[in-house]
Amino acid sequence: MDHVVDHDGDVRRWSRFTYNSPSSGSRHSGTRDPGGTVHVDGTPAPSLPDTIGAYGEHLVLTQMLRDGAATVSYLQFDESEPERDPQAAELHRIGIEATELLDGSTVDAERVLLVLAGQSSNSHWCIDGAVVKSDWCGAQSFLVDDLDALCAGLDPEVVAQIRDFASQATRRAPGRHVRSSPCPPS
Repeated sequence: MDHVVDHDGDVRRWSRFTYNSPSSGSRHSGTRDPGGTVHVDGTPAPSLPDTIGAYGEHLVLTQMLRDGAATVSYLQFDESEPERDPQAAELHRIGIEATELLDGSTVDAERVLLVLAGQSSNSHWCIDGAVVKSDWCGAQSFLVDDLDALCAGLDPEVVAQIRDFASQATRRAPGRHVRSSPCPPS
């Protein structure tokens, strides 16, 4: 799955998104003009002017950590089904707790929880403003600095996709962010 969000440094002012999930066949693109008017797949989307796509959650989290905010509230839409009504989303700093990293070590990290439509959803663990682990409703992701360690033990086809994704991500322009995930955010 690929998802791209273009923005000016603040994801709340996104200008374009593309979403492609070959496994489900879902593919959408949207634009948002400076006045907030949104079009999805070339059709006006009047319910989306002040929303952020679900795959922008990590960008909202990063901005929240940078700004030092305790809670961030926003409206979220599902890029795989953009015709559905947006949902209220809130990221909350929960406090410091022990969590296990990919290498098996345990660290004390600040937990940030996504509450979506009043229900607890994704969790993220952060150290010094950097997200070191995320739980996307069961699918976990980790911050790693060694691509070989990340790929150790994985199926060769998966390794090829990861390496291709990593090489593409390093060529992306500033203000353009991609996230690829086996599990869509909730």
